[in-house]
Amino acid sequence: MHTLSRIPHLIGWVGGLGVSLIGAALITFISLTAPQQNENDAIELEINAMQDLLREPRAVSGTHQQLNDFIDKIPTREELNNALNQLHKLAAQHHLSLKNSEYHPSPNQTGQIQQLRITVKTEGEYTNLRLFLEEISSNLPTLAITKIALGRQKISEVRLDTTIEFILYFSQPEQPRL
Repeated sequence: MHTLSRIPHLIGWVGGLGVSLIGAALITFISLTAPQQNENDAIELEINAMQDLLREPRAVSGTHQQLNDFIDKIPTREELNNALNQLHKLAAQHHLSLKNSEYHPSPNQTGQIQQLRITVKTEGEYTNLRLFLEEISSNLPTLAITKIALGRQKISEVRLDTTIEFILYFSQPEQPRL
């Protein structure tokens, strides 16, 4: 015990300060690296779980099946009229009057999946419009709503003037190259 009491005299105040700084640095290092190590461990567990899922053939085949089911729902160029008729029929079922419709194929398309830009101007009540849009998303999954503009002639009117822009995706068989 006698030698422990003599350590401060042996190393001096500079040595004591050095030992204190080393101790503070060690405590700071441990307090900063422990949370990082916990985060690294959590990330490693997540990576292992994802790798296990990828090794499981059911997960991959289920995803492929969902993609194939969606691709099967994409209308062909010949079926475009049926999809457009269904759009107009849904509008009529929800008491929306179609004032004007414009159809524009997207320019410079290549590949098997094509786009048809559709702009529809309707008039009707808000609740009917909402039900119409909900039914479109469930009955025409390849019809994407890209823009909706609502307006009224007078603030007191119940009926809305609406412009809706859609993109209808359809499949086009690839042309043989010559």
